[in-house]
Amino acid sequence: MKDSIGDWRKRIDRIDSQIIKLLDQRTQCAVEIGKIKAATGMPVFDPKREAEVVERLAALAHVIPQKSLEAVYREILSAARAVEKPLTVAFLGPLGTFSHEAAIALFGSSNAFKPLAGFAPIVKAVEAEECDFGVLPIESSVEGPVNANLDLLRDSSLTIFGEKTIAAHQNLMSKAKTIKGIKRLYSHQQPLGQCRGYIQRMLPGVEIYETASTAAAAEKAAKDKGSAAIGALAAARIYKLNVLDKSIEDGASGRTRFVVISRTPPRRTGKDKTSIAVSIKNRPGALFSLLGLFNKAKINLTQIASRPLKAGAWGYLFFIDLDGHREDPAVEKTLKQVAKMGDFLKILGSYPKGNG
Repeated sequence: MKDSIGDWRKRIDRIDSQIIKLLDQRTQCAVEIGKIKAATGMPVFDPKREAEVVERLAALAHVIPQKSLEAVYREILSAARAVEKPLTVAFLGPLGTFSHEAAIALFGSSNAFKPLAGFAPIVKAVEAEECDFGVLPIESSVEGPVNANLDLLRDSSLTIFGEKTIAAHQNLMSKAKTIKGIKRLYSHQQPLGQCRGYIQRMLPGVEIYETASTAAAAEKAAKDKGSAAIGALAAARIYKLNVLDKSIEDGASGRTRFVVISRTPPRRTGKDKTSIAVSIKNRPGALFSLLGLFNKAKINLTQIASRPLKAGAWGYLFFIDLDGHREDPAVEKTLKQVAKMGDFLKILGSYPKGNG
């Protein structure tokens, strides 16, 4: 059996050597493409092209699961982009939060990540060209739309560039290698509540300390082998903690939809979504008539949220997500009709549909 395992490992070593040579060749190709992009003003990050690469390779794979393939190639593509030109991505800090995890899931880890203390600073950093992209949470499966960020998108010149939905799984992490001996537990109030049943079953009698964030909890746990933290996997990587147990929340995990914001729009892909903000006259049947325009054009609406207008009594601004690109004939025609009907219309972006 040992000889058999050794033979297979030698074969794996030979394959790994071939993979490295091919990755070097692939990266050199990316360098040449980067020169052409720089000369012609093309963006370094092209989600359409990256999605096409993964989709084509997924069809060729016979053993490796698609999600695993996507994760591997996300990092390969990220590394290639970093050779062309490292991207700077802003997100709500500190490092190790679920926003950080979303940024990695969107761009891969080979980027310059910039944690900022607030959503408005993220928008300002991208507007001021201090960062190439920003990542904002826009909708929670538990709490609904993130209204502050809808308002920021409405008032900003930036466009939505892409989206990704992240499952906020809570994880137990520590410098210790097992749960035995853990005496102190750190985390934010919300994860502690989500994992109350697990804590009672698996960590009875531990001292519980609330922290300002899950990242702050991981930082504390990293300094004490007798303690543990609950939080995102990104924090475990940053603070070099052992993940003792994954997905420890008592019920179904919450899911958060994040959007990428940019100064320039992405290419049309054929599998796109468009987000708009529109206000309509406050009269009977106005909303019914507005929705009727989309129904008549057979355009699917995936979300409708409302916000009170800052000026005027009982006026509302509607945030609508719809299937299709603003340049699709049916969508373009319908949005022109919406503009005539409404008092205000802003297209927040047309971008590739997220797959997670």
